[in-house]
Amino acid sequence: MQQNFKFKAAEIGKFKAGGADEVSALLAKDCRIFGFTDGSFSLIDLIYSILQKTGRADVITATWSAGIKDAHQVKWMLDTKLIRSYQIITDYSYDVRQAKYALTLEGLFGKENIRTTRLHAKFTLISNADWKICLRTSMNLNANKTCESFEIEEGDQLFDFHADFCRSIFADMPIGFCGDKWRANQSLRNFIYGDQPETETDKTDRKWWQVTE
Repeated sequence: MQQNFKFKAAEIGKFKAGGADEVSALLAKDCRIFGFTDGSFSLIDLIYSILQKTGRADVITATWSAGIKDAHQVKWMLDTKLIRSYQIITDYSYDVRQAKYALTLEGLFGKENIRTTRLHAKFTLISNADWKICLRTSMNLNANKTCESFEIEEGDQLFDFHADFCRSIFADMPIGFCGDKWRANQSLRNFIYGDQPETETDKTDRKWWQVTE
């Protein structure tokens, strides 16, 4: 566990219609921004607005769910060179809950840019030579018409921590959508516990679907 983390001074606000651009206007090196939305803009709006300020960047999204409209907007940003590369991590249940959507995402982004794990966390990483932005939200990558919260932090510390999670899941899991619950749990365990051996308590706590010969 990292012991030297320090909280930064933060911009805190309530953002209404058009607020995504109000948010990106506050973006600066080493900044921290907290906000509530009134539901008039979604995660995709924040991503687009931030990219307008950072310029072309690599983007990674972790989300429990992803909507088709938002996925197509991401693809448009790829096609117009606003996004240089895009990767997405979803919950292992996504292709069961949204089978048609899963096929669409594979067609838009390629299986090699998709991974699953046991996931309910929601964040987006945006980076290039000048920026390292970690955007953490209550929003999934779909329409969000209710009050939502978000936090934006620029800098190495939180960005690198979240990027390490993404690298771990991409290394551990097969390409594309994988609905294997045991593998999803194991990939998360590998990130949390690393090379620590499984204890007897771990074994006792495993569910029936985690038991292997």
